[in-house]
Amino acid sequence: MIMSKYRIGKRRAGVVRDALEFWKEEGMLTEEQHDTLRDSIEVEFDWARLAFHATWIAAVCMFTGLVALLASDIIVNLLENAPAVLRALSSFVAAGLLVFFGFRLRLREHPHIKTYGVLLFFGCVFISLGFSQVAVALDLNDASIHLIFLPACMIYGLIGWYGRSGLSWLFALMAFSSWLGVKTGYSWGGYWLMDSHPLQSMVYGALLTGLSLLPYSAELLKSREIHGVTQVWGLLALFIPLWILSIWGAGEHKAQEGELIAWSLIMAAAGAGALLGGLRLESGRLVGFGLTFLCIELYTKYFEYCWDHLNKGLFFMILGGSLILMVKLIQKYRIEKRQDTLPEQTV
Repeated sequence: MIMSKYRIGKRRAGVVRDALEFWKEEGMLTEEQHDTLRDSIEVEFDWARLAFHATWIAAVCMFTGLVALLASDIIVNLLENAPAVLRALSSFVAAGLLVFFGFRLRLREHPHIKTYGVLLFFGCVFISLGFSQVAVALDLNDASIHLIFLPACMIYGLIGWYGRSGLSWLFALMAFSSWLGVKTGYSWGGYWLMDSHPLQSMVYGALLTGLSLLPYSAELLKSREIHGVTQVWGLLALFIPLWILSIWGAGEHKAQEGELIAWSLIMAAAGAGALLGGLRLESGRLVGFGLTFLCIELYTKYFEYCWDHLNKGLFFMILGGSLILMVKLIQKYRIEKRQDTLPEQTV
């Protein structure tokens, strides 16, 4: 009888072999079963992973090339002389072709490569360019331009949803965040991320995070292969405004100390909630976000209140000591978690 082989990449093969070794040591597998299963593993080069990473690199290169091409003198002069209506139509035609071939490729391609996602993403980019030229043609001002970009967000979302494209769905989520008022500003001598409407963005992030956690909606998002993207952007859209609110407040002028402390406590509670929820749901993503932003908030307040009042040497000694303590707590939790998963010894 010829034994069939399980062909996997080197990294995954190492994980499987470690698991087999653990099960043998714990008595869940006999020596013969262990050797049989171990011999059934055949390590091969992970071409799918190489193609996946090559696809991301290709997307970055193509996007960089597109930006550079549009910024070249010849293209700039050509676009400046062309009517806005013609620029919009050409963008929509290019977008239509990219989306059409992207959907065609999705039906044929290996499910783990997702080259079609790059085509759908660039289709969204050209749709965005087309709508921007429509705004120019209609001579829309800052007060009314949002009316034309909201339908564009819906189109990006439909492409990402039906195309099962995380890139296009992320483009839609980011575009909707921009529509809500997230922008990049220049202030205080440097560039920084300024959320001009943090409360709106916070509600948006909480909604996305909730959808990614509720069982029915989470399964629906997973079926469209956009669950991870939705949860990550939701957590970012939730925690970044909370962090800004804890530093500045909700108004145009810096808030009073009491309001800032209240927002700091809310952010700390949100971080602790994400951390504890992640531990309960065994979600590394929630644990990572909760722990990261909880630490960001703690150290932001530490710098804010202690920088001018502590000796700098003592300041950094306390900072380093707290980080070491945090590492020790994480290690202790991992050891306890690993011990809890061990089978109980029978007497």
